[in-house]
Amino acid sequence: MNDTQGGSGSIYDLGYQGYHGPRVGRPTVALGLLFQTLRAAFGIGRGGRAKIVPFLMLALSVLPALLAVGISALAAQAGAGDALDEASPIRHDTYQNLTSTLVMLFCAAQAPELFGRDQRHGVLPLYFSRVLTRVDYTLARASGLLLAILIITIVPQLILSAGAILAAPDPLSGLQKDLPDVPRYLLVALLASALLGGVSTVIAAWTPRRAYATAAIIAVFIIPPIVVALMAELAVGDAARILVLASPGDILDGVNAAVFGAVSPNPTIVAANLPAWTYIVAAIVETAACVVIVLRRYLGITA
Repeated sequence: MNDTQGGSGSIYDLGYQGYHGPRVGRPTVALGLLFQTLRAAFGIGRGGRAKIVPFLMLALSVLPALLAVGISALAAQAGAGDALDEASPIRHDTYQNLTSTLVMLFCAAQAPELFGRDQRHGVLPLYFSRVLTRVDYTLARASGLLLAILIITIVPQLILSAGAILAAPDPLSGLQKDLPDVPRYLLVALLASALLGGVSTVIAAWTPRRAYATAAIIAVFIIPPIVVALMAELAVGDAARILVLASPGDILDGVNAAVFGAVSPNPTIVAANLPAWTYIVAAIVETAACVVIVLRRYLGITA
């Protein structure tokens, strides 16, 4: 194309091109969304400020394990390793109680970002207009959050196991001593991640406003244990025993005690005096109920 000054120009074809590559199905798309959710939960692919809270919670949850491993290594060199390990307050069976507050704060910070952002920006119709269904979207997002919480809860336990093996005079004997606790803390971490993630997902999915969702999640994790503890102290009786199953934090304390076969340091659990298996069943049932509620939420959203 020539202009009036005698110059020349070019016309470029910037139109859409046909796609002739492989076409992936629903499982691949859902798996991609799951990993994108996991990355977003830790701020990966987002700005620097988005990484502060998740990695700070991860660092704080790992810190007690690192301290315990360091002290255990020094004690082993001094010949007092076994005695110190038995007296240490940082063990597999106590770690859930030590870091549960950090995990709850992680849920309160990240769940609203993962589930409310798409609703606030109106991009859900774009997801649902393609091969991805509402069920796929819900399960992928919830599974991504569960994996993120599982990382926060399981990494410190793995550090404790590695420290116990390396600090032992014989690594094989250290492995044999620590091995019975491995399936126990894996089960506790999985149930804790599922329950806390499920409760956080329900609130975040039904409350798109981030500030409101964060406050609501914190309230759900903090207020029920206080109410149940007050009722137990007032000797309300059977009402307190039943209400303890409405408190996620108390349920997880009961799950931890049941799986490790220990006495819970939580006075509410002691006062309730429920069978140990009750807390495990409650965690599973409430997690399943959360999944159903979230599915109904997204099935009711029109594209």
